[in-house]
Amino acid sequence: MAYYIFCEVAWMKYYSGVTENDKPRNGGKFIDENEDGGEVFNFLPYNHKCYGYVMHYGEMHIEHFDKKLKNSPKAKNVTVIFVASDGIESKIVGWYENATMFREWQSVLIGSEYYDYNFLADEKSCYLIEEKKRNFTIPRATQAGKGRGMGRSQVWYADSEYAQSVFIPKVQKYLNSIKTSCEPIYYTKEELSIKAKDSGQTVEQLIHASDVEQDFLKSLSYLNLAVAKDDCCKTRWKRGDHLALKYHLDEAEEDYKMALQFEDNLNVMEELMNVEIDLNHYSIAIELGERIRRRKVGFDNWPNCAEFLTALYIDEKEYDQAEALMNECELEADGAKHKEWIAEFRKVLKNARRNKKQ
Repeated sequence: MAYYIFCEVAWMKYYSGVTENDKPRNGGKFIDENEDGGEVFNFLPYNHKCYGYVMHYGEMHIEHFDKKLKNSPKAKNVTVIFVASDGIESKIVGWYENATMFREWQSVLIGSEYYDYNFLADEKSCYLIEEKKRNFTIPRATQAGKGRGMGRSQVWYADSEYAQSVFIPKVQKYLNSIKTSCEPIYYTKEELSIKAKDSGQTVEQLIHASDVEQDFLKSLSYLNLAVAKDDCCKTRWKRGDHLALKYHLDEAEEDYKMALQFEDNLNVMEELMNVEIDLNHYSIAIELGERIRRRKVGFDNWPNCAEFLTALYIDEKEYDQAEALMNECELEADGAKHKEWIAEFRKVLKNARRNKKQ
């Protein structure tokens, strides 16, 4: 059985991050003052998934869908319909199909920041309506009547008899009609594998062309051709970096692993370690961090690796290993480079051990 939920967010064109030409608006006081909000990434795929945010207080009441879900932490097969105001009325701006909805806030680590979300969906099941084509208005309950539209809350479960029997069928008909005109928010495997035209460029020229090209797919096409011409550590490394910057982590992981097969390069190892952390592959990341640790002498990025490795040990409750690593870093010739993060992690470690005893 499919469930439907309506979530009111700020108005944006793309919901793929705040830019000079795309800032959230009509989303309340916080949005107006900060020009930012949790929903600004709702349609930006992160490793082929979309993480949906809507502002709300307390938990999401999944039991509105079905009383059997009263104690369930999540519900599957949810159609999440995002609604926003263009300044005049609230309209459907996009939706997720076959999404998972979580009762409690979840968080995802993207880069160095954690982002909250309540909905998770495959990128291929997420549809964003072009701004000028947004024309389906969602009524307000204050005008249409209770159970016939959005109330004061930014979440409407649409569980009234009218909503279930009359309104949702209308919405579903509209979504089906406009789906084919929605531009994909993701890159297909075919697009990611396109090679640039071979005009006799050297690998170095292709890498330079990739560095100066602003368009992601065009830049990637140069690197695809570079790999085809010379499949080596350098070309795989460069393509892995390019893919990781656009959150194609599975593909980046594959390239970094291939690069290491050609050359046991510590810089590549560090990049792979970061990707494994982003993928929540902590045991693999720790293994990579230890490999770097054994060869750290002369490696300029060791302080960063040591900081991440310590954090991993603390997250995995390997407190003795974390403390031993910090002690080791303090005794290094350039131990001053570690001073700031060690001081912070000693506090974290102290609190973690105290909580463990309690």
